[in-house]
Amino acid sequence: MLVSPLALRRLLAPPNEAAGRRLAVAGVAGILLSAPVSLEHALAHVPQVGWLLTAVGAILAILCLRPAWIPQPLVARIAIFVCVAFCAASAVVAGSLTAIALSQTEQQLLCANDVAPDTVVAGQEVIRGANPYTSFNLLDAERALGCPFFSVSPQRSGIFAASLTAPSLAQVEAAAEATIHGHPTGGLLLGFAYPAGTALLGVLGGRALVLIGPIALLFAGLVIVRRAEPPMRRVTILALGAQTGLLGLVGSPFVDLIAAALLMIAITRRRGLAVGVSLGLACAVKQTVWFVAPALLVLALRDGRARDVRYHAGALLGFTVINLPFVVASPSAWIAAVLGPGIKPAFPLGVGPGAAGQAGSATTTMFLVLMIAAVVGGAAICAFASRRWASAGIIVSSLGLWVGPRSLGDYVALLGVIAVCTVAGSSSARSAPPGDPRLSQRDTKAISEPVACRTNVKAGATRNPTCPAPLRVLL
Repeated sequence: MLVSPLALRRLLAPPNEAAGRRLAVAGVAGILLSAPVSLEHALAHVPQVGWLLTAVGAILAILCLRPAWIPQPLVARIAIFVCVAFCAASAVVAGSLTAIALSQTEQQLLCANDVAPDTVVAGQEVIRGANPYTSFNLLDAERALGCPFFSVSPQRSGIFAASLTAPSLAQVEAAAEATIHGHPTGGLLLGFAYPAGTALLGVLGGRALVLIGPIALLFAGLVIVRRAEPPMRRVTILALGAQTGLLGLVGSPFVDLIAAALLMIAITRRRGLAVGVSLGLACAVKQTVWFVAPALLVLALRDGRARDVRYHAGALLGFTVINLPFVVASPSAWIAAVLGPGIKPAFPLGVGPGAAGQAGSATTTMFLVLMIAAVVGGAAICAFASRRWASAGIIVSSLGLWVGPRSLGDYVALLGVIAVCTVAGSSSARSAPPGDPRLSQRDTKAISEPVACRTNVKAGATRNPTCPAPLRVLL
């Protein structure tokens, strides 16, 4: 279908609103943040380039939180063009990946890695009435699925306790074969190690998860766009749709996209019981959300009215409802499982700088400390920074997913959309100083008047007497 030149010009036109321009730039920043995932193969031999792109993206995203910054029209035009191009590419590639995944057999879909059997077979155990935290065994699950080979994550224990680098696939396969034949070697992650939401979603099956993940993202995007002011909706769609990092999760029977969708909703509006439930459900699905949850809770408490803890109550409710039955059934097994990925010794792996070190080395320990510092520091920024910069704590906390020794592509894929949602949620009600010559009349009006009074007044009409006089505030 051809697009008319007029429609194309409207699509590529830079936003008049300062907040819209910043959001367009944030869309580009999000692309840079997740570049190590989008360009993983191209940067395989020069990962430092990916690290630099992520660092630049983080700085640019934080700059977009500055209310007084108004990107020049040329900068905004370039940002919009980039977002349109990446948005179109994301739509095409996502559709292709989903179609390819749905054309595979169940065995091909579930045997590509160890995450899919964890999710789907754990869900099957829930259906049978078993507790996956006490009964699940990955090798048994993969053998029951008829997988042609064992896909297991090695740990720095057992047979691999003295290794400084991750064992080869052949070594892991040999250890798995020995274990399945009654000679356990240790050093393999065999238990279910996710919050209960993963197992409950696994009940849907692999094909359903492949289809539901993108649908959940589209629904979250629709919710965010509907909340945005009408002039901001076009750029919100483009900035969110341009986040190609999420393509690394499309076409896989994982729950990560569902967790990302819930997190998007929780970031863009940090108040209310229902939105808090969204955060709690996201935390109940995947531990990656835990990296930014403290910053979100601190910021929501700071932004809300006195004693308004509905957001926090909703988060606690959502997380508890999903996990409580399993906690009651076996508290020690649940705690060991969900905290295991962060406690058990693992080999550095991923696309971030912390993955380049050797296991047990001082360098790896340093990056582990940096990961913790990012999460804690982000929450501290949300608590103590000036209000205009407080939201930067969410972006800083999310960098813990990238800087630590375990910076898998599944983790780093979330960085871009987290940054865009942070800017969308934090700067939608802000603009640059009124009277700035680079602002349009509509942008100045959006600063000066409440939302209910931002309607065009026909010539000769009287002003709504319920609307206050315009306020001129220097941000």
